[in-house]
Amino acid sequence: MWDSQQIAQILKGELQGSPQAKVWGGAIDSRQVGEGQLFFALEGERVDGHDYLEAAWEKGASICIGERERLQERAPVVVPQGKALIIVDSTLEAVQELARIRRQELGAKVIGITGSNGKTTTKDMVASVLAQKYRVHKNLENQNNELGLPLTILNAPQDTEILVLEMGMRGLKQIAFLCTIAKPDLGIITNIGTTHLELLGSQENIARAKWELIEALPLDGKGIINSEDEWSVKLAQKFSLESSQESSNKMPQEKVFFFFYGLEGKYQKPDLQGDELKPWGILGTDFVAKYQNTPTGQKVKLPLPGDHNVLDALAALSAGFLLGVSLEEGALGLEEMELSPMRLELQKGLNNSSLISDVYNANPASMIASLKILKERGGSHTLAILGDMYELGDSASEGHYAVGRMVAELGIKELITVGPLAQEIARGAKDHGMDSSLITTVREREEGIAKARQILANKPETWVLIKASRGMKMEEVTKALQEGLEKRKE
Repeated sequence: MWDSQQIAQILKGELQGSPQAKVWGGAIDSRQVGEGQLFFALEGERVDGHDYLEAAWEKGASICIGERERLQERAPVVVPQGKALIIVDSTLEAVQELARIRRQELGAKVIGITGSNGKTTTKDMVASVLAQKYRVHKNLENQNNELGLPLTILNAPQDTEILVLEMGMRGLKQIAFLCTIAKPDLGIITNIGTTHLELLGSQENIARAKWELIEALPLDGKGIINSEDEWSVKLAQKFSLESSQESSNKMPQEKVFFFFYGLEGKYQKPDLQGDELKPWGILGTDFVAKYQNTPTGQKVKLPLPGDHNVLDALAALSAGFLLGVSLEEGALGLEEMELSPMRLELQKGLNNSSLISDVYNANPASMIASLKILKERGGSHTLAILGDMYELGDSASEGHYAVGRMVAELGIKELITVGPLAQEIARGAKDHGMDSSLITTVREREEGIAKARQILANKPETWVLIKASRGMKMEEVTKALQEGLEKRKE
C-alpha cells in the first residue's frame, strides 16, 4: 500500500527508523497485528497501546504510529532495524486520514448502511448478495464507528470492488463524519426507531442523524428505503421534492434516486416486494421477491426467521439489483450467507430445548420481532428470558411495558425478566392477562439461569428466546442453558 516515508508525509508526522518500511492494512491490538501491518497505538480506558509498540513489532508490524504526548512520557523507543515509528498528534485522526486516502485509491463502490434495527444483519446480507458478482469487503461484526469503519477500509484487499460499510450513530453529525471518510455511492436506511432516544432526545433527531447518510450521497447516488417505515418514507419524499426544486435548472437525473423495498407498501409502493412468507426449515423463511410490474418473482430461502429479516433481505436484493446482480444470483447469496455472531443463533439446550440466542442488542421493536419468532416456532412450548434494554431515555418504562404487553398477547407460555428495567416487561405482561405464576422477575443473570434450568428440567422441548441489550451479557445465559453443560463441568 504505502511505505513509511509516504505515510509520514501524508500525516505530517515525525519518522523514526526506516523510510522504506512497507505496510498493508492495520490493527489496534498488538496481539492481532499481522505481518507487514500498521499498528496504531491508542490510549484506551484500561490499556494504552503505547505500552505495546515492541510487542507489535515482534508480532510482525512493520510500522507503528503513536502520539507525541504519550511517547514523551516514556523512555525513548528503540525502533528495530527495517521498521519504523511515526509520531503524530492524534493516532485516531491518523487512522481516519489514511482511510480517506485508501478509499479513494481503491476506487471501489461504497454502500453505507444505517438504521435503528438490523444494520449488521443487512450488512451481512448485502455482502452475500453482491459477492455473487463482485469482490466484496465489509466491516467485521459491527465495527461501525469512527475507529472501526476506517480500519475496515484500511484492511480492504487491493482488488476490492465493493465496500459494504455499516455506520453506527450515537449523536448528530456522526454519520456525516463517517461519510467524509467512506464517501458512499449507495445508502441503505433499514428503519428509524427509538434506539439512542436517551442521547438524541426525540425520534425527529434520530431521523435527522440517520438521514445524514442520504445527504452525503453524490448527485448520482442511490438511496434504498424501507417502504414500511414512516419516517424514512417521509424524509425521502421531502428530500426528493427539495432536490427537484433546487435542480430546476439542472438535468433531471442530477439528484439522488430512491429505490423502495417492502412487504405491504404501508407508506410507499415498493419497487421490490416480498410476498408469500412462510417458515422454512428449523429457523428459516421462504418468500418470493418480485420487482414492480413483473408477472413472476424469485423464490428465496432465507436462513433466518421473521418479517424483519425478510425486509433486510429485500434491502440486500435491492442493492444487488442496482449494481447488476440478478434476483436469482441474489437469492443464492442469501441462502449461503454467514451472519455476525450473537444474532438469532439457534443452540441445542437442556432437556431437548431450542435456544434462540439473540443477545447482541435490543430495543422494543427488535425484541417484539424476536418474540413473534419465538411464538411462530415454539407454539405453546415457549419461554422468554428478557433483560434490560438501554438507551431508551424517557421512553424506557413505556418501551419495556410494551414488550410485556406483546408477551401476553402472543401467548408466550413463561417469562423471566432480568434486571431492574425489565421489571416493566413483567408488569406489562401481567396487566394484559398473563398468569403471574408464570412470570419471574430477577435482578441478576444467575438467578434467571437457575429459574430457567428449573423450568427446562420439567418441560422438555421448550423453545427459549434469550434477548437484552449488549451490556446485560445475556450470552452467559445461553451458555448456561446449553445441552451438555454438566458434562463439560465434569
